[in-house]
Amino acid sequence: MRSCEKPQGTADGGARRAAPPGRRRLVLVAGVAALLLGGCTGNVTTPGETLRILGTSLPAAYVAEPYDQAIQAVGGLRPYDFKLAEGALPPGLDLQGGAIRGTPSKTGSYGFTLQVSDANLSTTVQKYTLTVSQVPPPTLDFNAPSTQVDRPVTLRVQLNDARKLEGLRTQVRWDPASFELVPDSVKASRQGLAVFQKASQGELQVAVAPLGTRIDGKADLFEFQLRPVAGAAYLSVNAQTEYMSAGGHAFNRLGGSAGKGGTSSVPAPPSTQEGGTGSAPGQTGGTP
Repeated sequence: MRSCEKPQGTADGGARRAAPPGRRRLVLVAGVAALLLGGCTGNVTTPGETLRILGTSLPAAYVAEPYDQAIQAVGGLRPYDFKLAEGALPPGLDLQGGAIRGTPSKTGSYGFTLQVSDANLSTTVQKYTLTVSQVPPPTLDFNAPSTQVDRPVTLRVQLNDARKLEGLRTQVRWDPASFELVPDSVKASRQGLAVFQKASQGELQVAVAPLGTRIDGKADLFEFQLRPVAGAAYLSVNAQTEYMSAGGHAFNRLGGSAGKGGTSSVPAPPSTQEGGTGSAPGQTGGTP
């Protein structure tokens, strides 16, 4: 008995040895598997993992501030299709694919329902409420001591919750019978800030402008020193501040921190003053 077949002729006149039966079966199985998998898209669903939307709430939005929030779906079979099933998004916002994007133009509380479908034609929905508010104003913290002061004290002014801030001006007041400003003590807390100031008895006006970049979040701005004039006393600092941002927002807000006495209302800083000059970062200057 012969152990192999005769070589078969090829188109180019050569000869080749036939594959053993076991190898032919392996090639056949591989070919069938390739044929079956050829129509797949690469998306594999886990048995029992149903389509669902993660999260039941959305972060708040603010008027005139860009908003971009992704809606996350899991389970089912990709790709997903998102659509607005009920209600309406806030004016200025749209559902783009799997994200809510845009710039809100009107305050309010908006309820709506989002629907997600998958490649298996499964569908799920989720109700949301999105609140649109006016941009909250920044605040200033003067870090005044809460105990009696019997020697010069440095007040380091810190800005909080800023949004693309381009400048501010603040009018600070204290009891002139108890404290006085230490001469030449007003200065920027860091590089990259221009500080302008004008002082009088019991009052300090300061304007701050960032050089080059706007301010976001928290930042140290300027510092100044007050000293007691008639022995130990509690220091109470009151301030009113106007903030100017790139979005066109301007806020008049009482700010400041104090020891005993807290804060109180004071007149807004005048819009213009005569005299005074600007200052380089870290130096005292003229009128805000």
